[in-house]
Amino acid sequence: MPDEKQTAQISPAANPLTDNFRREMDSLMSRFFGGSSPFFPIETAAQRTGFPSLDMTEAVSPAIDVNETDASIELTAELPGLSEDDVEIELSDRRLTLRGQKNVTHDDGGDLRISERSYGRFARTMTLPETVDVEAIRAEFEKGVLHITMPKTEPKDPSRKIKVSTK
Repeated sequence: MPDEKQTAQISPAANPLTDNFRREMDSLMSRFFGGSSPFFPIETAAQRTGFPSLDMTEAVSPAIDVNETDASIELTAELPGLSEDDVEIELSDRRLTLRGQKNVTHDDGGDLRISERSYGRFARTMTLPETVDVEAIRAEFEKGVLHITMPKTEPKDPSRKIKVSTK
């Protein structure tokens, strides 16, 4: 009987515990910041099959932490392998959008069997509460970690009196 080379079969599968935790955290962020599920991801081919490398559309979804203090809301995003030039932050209508792109960096040598690293474009959007001073938001990038500081201010009272005049 000829010797046949046995190839190890590695089958990455979705982890129900971490998948459910991520969905719960996305839902929590959505309820905290308002709006219609800004963090809730659409189920992808990678999630359905358990093979992250199958999803090539918006494959990167940076992990974030949001911490609120009396003075500010702090958002921290892990963006390994990226530089500040790869990241764009936009503010429009009290919606903060973090977007960027991570490019494929495989070596040409060897025989790549599995790739679980994520590549491609990403975007995360959140609606900011009225208490955030949008003019004072600042961002810093260090060692693959983005820190966005959103100072708070007293909410402005939109009510006012309108004087009635005669013609």
